Amino acid sequence: MTYARWGRLGLALALLALALQAARLAMHKGFSIDEFQYAHAAWLVSKGQVPYRDFFEVHFPLLYQGLAPLFWLMGDAPRDVLALRLAMLVPLAGTCVSVAVLNRREGRVSMWLAPVLLLALTPFTRFATEIRPDALACALFLGGLAAVSVRPGTRTLGFVAGLLFAAALWSSQKVLFYGGLVGVVLAVDIVWRRGRGAALVAWPGAFLAGAGVGLAAVAASLTVTGSWGDWWRWCFVWAAEHQRHYPGFSWRDYLLPMVREQPWLFAVAVLGFLVSVRAWWRSGRERWEHADLPLLLAVLATFGSYALQRAPFPYSLLPFLGVLAPFMARGVVAAFSGWSSPGARVVASLALGGVLCLQLWRLEALLDGGGNARQQDVLARIGTLTGPEDVVYDNSGGYVSRPHAHFYFYTDAWLRGSIPDVLAREVPKALVERGCVLRVDDLRTSGLPPSLRGFLDTHYQPYDGDLFLWGRRYDVSPESVLEDRFLAVRDGRYFVEPASVLESGALFVDGVRVTEVEFTLTRGEHTVRYEGPVERLHVLWLPRDGQRWVPRPEAKPTYSRLF
Repeated sequence: MTYARWGRLGLALALLALALQAARLAMHKGFSIDEFQYAHAAWLVSKGQVPYRDFFEVHFPLLYQGLAPLFWLMGDAPRDVLALRLAMLVPLAGTCVSVAVLNRREGRVSMWLAPVLLLALTPFTRFATEIRPDALACALFLGGLAAVSVRPGTRTLGFVAGLLFAAALWSSQKVLFYGGLVGVVLAVDIVWRRGRGAALVAWPGAFLAGAGVGLAAVAASLTVTGSWGDWWRWCFVWAAEHQRHYPGFSWRDYLLPMVREQPWLFAVAVLGFLVSVRAWWRSGRERWEHADLPLLLAVLATFGSYALQRAPFPYSLLPFLGVLAPFMARGVVAAFSGWSSPGARVVASLALGGVLCLQLWRLEALLDGGGNARQQDVLARIGTLTGPEDVVYDNSGGYVSRPHAHFYFYTDAWLRGSIPDVLAREVPKALVERGCVLRVDDLRTSGLPPSLRGFLDTHYQPYDGDLFLWGRRYDVSPESVLEDRFLAVRDGRYFVEPASVLESGALFVDGVRVTEVEFTLTRGEHTVRYEGPVERLHVLWLPRDGQRWVPRPEAKPTYSRLF
């Protein structure tokens, strides 16, 4: 077997290993807090609810619309969120195909190497396997760039390119910024060369038709659902206010640690970019119709979009890292182009293989700490304790496939700070009116208004460190009689804990002595009286599985994670 064939075999095996590792990450890596929010929005869409109009949402909704059919097939088990993770492997595969196509003119090695290095880039694979609009938008945007780059172009590719760009736009507002520069250049090219055939877009009519079909579908959706005004209010007016007032941080905070962790990938990306810019400039008059021009502009646009964000979290780097992948491959090829002797080639191949093994190890390290096993246990417990009709509260949608109580089913730092009175007044009322029996604790709970936190602490007792069920704790002073009230949030079964209070003392609800540990209450307020030696007792909602439980205030939360 020749060296070239061994090289292609090695790249194929590396791509397979990295693809399998990406699938393992999708299945086992811990869920970030935002993923539950997006998963719940997808579940709501599957139930016929409309973003912006029926529930609070500020992102473009293609991700939710694309994932919603999975709930039709699977049902309402909260643990099925894992299937949404696996579905994100589809846009990831599309991204890999796109970066390979973008390098097809550079030779087979560069073409195969682009998806290999992309998957080896730990921060990209980490976030591209999560349930995020950024991952879908990145895949569609790169797909549009790839379709435009093919020479010679066809009508079909032109139509597909326009459709992909429109779909990318409907996936995330961020595409307006990093896709805007590319879109303007393509539009100028089409108008400037009108009647002579555009150079960057081989079939302008087909391209515009594809974009038109995509945008028409968006307009039809907003029209049929009557949500034009709500969409504009939340995705533009509110988003602009959010961008101005959100407590921000520097773009360096996340990008520079990535560069320091794996400098060789970014170094070859810079080399490949510079080599490509030089080749583009040396093409003379043809530089303005060069297939690489949109890709080169995309590097600048995606970085600028990230750096200008008020809160540039690392998942916003996905499009920038994606457009760097073709240049990473070109940089590696350029760096090793002078190594022509067989021995030098072997050394170069071994060095590349060693670095890829290091990246595989770094990807494996993302599964440290048990991965998402604990989170899956919590989701399974939600499915056991409640039914699909039971309302659950969490400030991040962590219950996934259960109804939420209030229009603002999630909040971020700026929203909590801008409408604390609304949240403090309306959320407790909604929890009671909708009969919310369970809440999930998350990282954002501490940022809620104090009065709302007080309501949650009073009326929900710790089932474990992450789940809290409806109930009240009563502390009894020695040698005194407890006189208090209990609010039953819904008609149903409740119980007293510990059961010994019925033997050592006397418990009365609405003046009637309780003789059984479990009892039925109608919705509303009830009087509670206790005479006896027990210093603490609880009246608790009996969950769907019918199993009594003991509050565990000492349990530590493990469910909610930022990244």
